[in-house]
Amino acid sequence: MHWYLPGTKAGGPVRSVFSMINLLKSYFDFYIITSNKDLGSYREYEGINPNTLFEKEGVNYFYFNEVHNTADNLLALLNKINPALIYLNSFWSFTFSINIIRLKNKKLIAAPILLAPRGMLSKGALSLKSFKKNVYLISAKIFGWYKHVHFHATNKQEEQDIKARFRSAKITIVSNVNSGTIIKNSTLKNTGELKLFFLSRISEVKNLHFALELLKETPADIFVTYHIYGNLEDQDYWSRCNDIIKQLPKNVTAVYKGELAFNEVQKSIANYHALLLPTLNENFGHSIVESLLTGCTVIISDQTPWNDLENNNAGYAIALNNKQKFIETITLLGKLNQDEFLQKSNAANSYISSKIQVDKSINLYKNLFNGFAKN
Repeated sequence: MHWYLPGTKAGGPVRSVFSMINLLKSYFDFYIITSNKDLGSYREYEGINPNTLFEKEGVNYFYFNEVHNTADNLLALLNKINPALIYLNSFWSFTFSINIIRLKNKKLIAAPILLAPRGMLSKGALSLKSFKKNVYLISAKIFGWYKHVHFHATNKQEEQDIKARFRSAKITIVSNVNSGTIIKNSTLKNTGELKLFFLSRISEVKNLHFALELLKETPADIFVTYHIYGNLEDQDYWSRCNDIIKQLPKNVTAVYKGELAFNEVQKSIANYHALLLPTLNENFGHSIVESLLTGCTVIISDQTPWNDLENNNAGYAIALNNKQKFIETITLLGKLNQDEFLQKSNAANSYISSKIQVDKSINLYKNLFNGFAKN
């Protein structure tokens, strides 16, 4: 994968792989091949010797620096490791996905390839920089570049997204995993007050500007704080969001709070009432899961796997073209008293507890990897 720990700016895919490896490293020998810089950063990771294979806490790592990061060196490393399975965690990474597909098609790689697009083939993701992406996808289809690849989808929607691009693709669905724990939310909730947060990359696909536009229409008798956590991935986009923040009414305060490390997320968001994340797409959504684990109700779009929230009193999954429903929901939550909030908070805990079954996930991933590994 293109980015991994200690970097955190690439968001959900890093968390997905981290959680998966934590649960499975006693069953498999994992070798993580990645770059030695975080997303959008020019600084190399401190304390990590690049271009060297090393082991730490039962996992093997190789961090390429920019000069060493070539197709020939990548192939030499793969030949040295001789993997039973190559598991790609990106569709669009040139170095760590497309290059490997090219090497496979040249018959220079013998190991089977399992590819997790991580939501990158969704309509929302493909709508950004769409021309280049569509040219590549058309070429891939014409020349059959992915005919030897097996796809890993994390839900039915992602399976449909893959099928829309590769009709005859071989796909297995196994849900993402998250290693968070249930926390009871004891945040004070006064009627007429609402503490909201945003937790994701600051990029157009996460739709922060739309969330801020919603808050512009908050009724004057509801006092909202909106704390924004995430990597400032796109400075131009952030400037656009900042312009909207300046237009917010006096009863709404929005503040950028920086990034949160994985081990700080639940402790930090336990001080809020709800997540407001009207994302264009999530194939899993770790921030959604962690919010529910922490007893925060969630206000999200219907472009995620979590569309039965309202039926379970755990949150709201709303169509992006229904702006009024978002505003009504924010108003409704703002008017809740302490007891009403705690009912929703407990429902959020119960809902996500029923959805995440760790032992079952471990067995599904064992079957997934063993099913495609050579020998």
